[in-house]
Amino acid sequence: MNRSFGILAACLAAVTACATDSVAPDPSASSEIRDGGSSNSSNNNSNNSSNNNSSGVVVVTEPDVARQPENTPPTRSWVMYTRLAGNGAFVAGPSQPPLGVGSLALITPTAADKVTLFNYDHVGTLLRSINAISYATYRDPASTATAGQLPSINMEIDYNGSAPGGFSTLVFEPIYNPSQGAIQNGVWQTWNAYSGIWWSTRDIPGVCANTCYVRWADIVAANPNAVIGGGFGANQGSGNGGLSAASDALALGTSGSSVTYDFEPFRTPVTKDDCKDGGWMRLRTRDGAAFKNQGQCVSYANHND
Repeated sequence: MNRSFGILAACLAAVTACATDSVAPDPSASSEIRDGGSSNSSNNNSNNSSNNNSSGVVVVTEPDVARQPENTPPTRSWVMYTRLAGNGAFVAGPSQPPLGVGSLALITPTAADKVTLFNYDHVGTLLRSINAISYATYRDPASTATAGQLPSINMEIDYNGSAPGGFSTLVFEPIYNPSQGAIQNGVWQTWNAYSGIWWSTRDIPGVCANTCYVRWADIVAANPNAVIGGGFGANQGSGNGGLSAASDALALGTSGSSVTYDFEPFRTPVTKDDCKDGGWMRLRTRDGAAFKNQGQCVSYANHND
């Protein structure tokens, strides 16, 4: 087994939480409809913040994430929900991820397990304003799951906007998008979900539940008032017993903003200011080495930005 996944299995042995496929988040979170991306960010350092911003790469690490039981509203912008033995961790590798040195490793030992990492910064964004959705995946060659299974993109939506009801989860899976290439083991692959085929966990206009596979553009056309109503992120769902995989470079673009989430096991300094006020003690070099003092951190930032 790939060393990253072996470490993942060991370090998650004591973590317990549950999740569900179809529970909507706190409805109070979706009261605002936005024609574009989130404006929640208060930190303009796009390479060293978990908050969304107008554009750029946003690093996400374990301290940014809340781990919560099922049926609970999100308490932070990032929440990792798990079911039974399903779990996830921010690890170095595997191989060479598309961004940085790490990724989000996911495991579902049995078919009943599930793990989801959701971001809630985009609640209220109109689906019709979205112009880019993509992510990268890696399937561990040691996986015993059905061939072609990978983490998916999940997006919780409200298809009728401010009207009552309308919750569903849209799902993008590479296995239903063969035109984008064959799924491979042991390599990173990038998937364009915006131009791809999706399915819905519930009946919505233009898409029947679970068994209808529809292009993103056609879903948007049939649901012009649809908004992101909850989480957006990577999911390794039930039915994927024996799957060890990873995801990185999760991206969402709209007419007003774009962001790519870089999952990492640690942060590196981007500017010398990141090293101040004890920050150097929490940062690492790109190869994971700790800094001896603030000066070394500042020097690294000045020469490696």
